[in-house]
Amino acid sequence: MYEEFSFIEQKLEPLTFGNPAARELKDDCSFFTNINNLVISVDNSIEGIHVPLGTDVKVQARRAVLRALSDIATFGANPLCIFSSICIPHDYKTNFFDKIAIGFKEALIEYDMFLAGGDITLYEGPLSFSITVLGSDGIKNMGRNGAKKGDLVVLSGNIGSSFIGLKLLKNEISKKQVNDYTFLINKFLVPFPRISLGKNISHFSTSIIDISDGLISDLNHICLRSKLGAKINLDNIPILEDAKKLIDAKIITLKDLITAGDDYELLYTIDPKDSINIDEGSVIIGEMHEDNDYKVVNISNEIIISDKDLKGYKHF
Repeated sequence: MYEEFSFIEQKLEPLTFGNPAARELKDDCSFFTNINNLVISVDNSIEGIHVPLGTDVKVQARRAVLRALSDIATFGANPLCIFSSICIPHDYKTNFFDKIAIGFKEALIEYDMFLAGGDITLYEGPLSFSITVLGSDGIKNMGRNGAKKGDLVVLSGNIGSSFIGLKLLKNEISKKQVNDYTFLINKFLVPFPRISLGKNISHFSTSIIDISDGLISDLNHICLRSKLGAKINLDNIPILEDAKKLIDAKIITLKDLITAGDDYELLYTIDPKDSINIDEGSVIIGEMHEDNDYKVVNISNEIIISDKDLKGYKHF
């Protein structure tokens, strides 16, 4: 059985991996002598909101770190460290602490980071993580506001797989209705922040955002910040065969997939001359234009979604 300080000393302090900036988690602050072009982002993960109730604690801890990392990919930054604020339910199980430490460790080792500090609270609520991630060598002119008229809209990876994975976890879709159950589940439970891709495209993209709240919602953010509109071709948006199968069976719709969150792919804009720099996993799905409206059209140029009904995940 752990109490707060033994948990920190025995389980969390080793996750500093000896980095002097963390000061062995024994001071009120970490101290960094020199970080070039520091990038900072914070993200919450609350059981029952961001993951289904009853999700394994180790999975929750790892997922909380990975989804927070996705934000710094949009500035082409190198992951450096995290700070974690953990709210633990008063009726916690004895293995909570071990599982949190293991989940953190897996994510930290995978992305060569360390735990720099944080806070722990026992309270009357669900397991909750607030992860602050620091990255170095970020690209200052990245973000959502650099898109230009005529820029191409590019998407990494496929869309909606995480949405299907969550539906499977909630038993709203049956295992028998998909071919690759494990892959889809892991798309939701184990996000893949596009750190390497973010570094590569930061050299030529004009704007960039990670898709956490849904393709359509996050496209809207680029449009608003860049004061432009966009036209997206629905038929160019990549989805998995399992997704097509579920659409054909009328279990889900394509609109579900492009408005759902938790994909953690990158949506970015480029000058058309830079289309030769797009990697094999990315696809051009549309174009930015001068009008303020943004719309999704099909192959016949019929409007499927317009700015009047653009929706995605909203926190409140």
